[in-house]
Amino acid sequence: MLKFEHIVQINDPDDANIKPLTRAELWEGLLLRARDPGKFNAALSCRLGDENHDGFVRYIQAGETEFRERVTLTFQERIETVISGSDQPLHAESETIIEEPAEGYLFVRFIYRRDLEDSPEGEMVGEHLKSAYFHTDIDAIALIRMLAEDELLSCRPC
Repeated sequence: MLKFEHIVQINDPDDANIKPLTRAELWEGLLLRARDPGKFNAALSCRLGDENHDGFVRYIQAGETEFRERVTLTFQERIETVISGSDQPLHAESETIIEEPAEGYLFVRFIYRRDLEDSPEGEMVGEHLKSAYFHTDIDAIALIRMLAEDELLSCRPC
């Protein structure tokens, strides 16, 4: 099992070069990413399944493989995704957590857990995945900033 996490700083009141996002803007952007990951990664397509008050099921197509993920939402705090089941190609989990250790300071913690072969090849794949997820998350935050600046944040289904 591969487990790793990283944190991305969103706001720093001491740095005038960083235009701050509100918690609501950040949440809307992260929710948009959860509902329509294809907007953030052109290699993915998505359709939504069942929805309820605390989340939804999404089906993500990545190449020839389709993943069924349960997405659980904690309003303006956390987004959790789980791929599991005997009919799924792997077991994987992720958490996206908004953290505010002090007023005005916003961070997003990204946590990933997924099946991975315990071998030298699996270790190499793991290092590649860590780097890819990190860069994808940095790019997602940059896009969320751009959408917030242009007042384009609205969560539409896939």
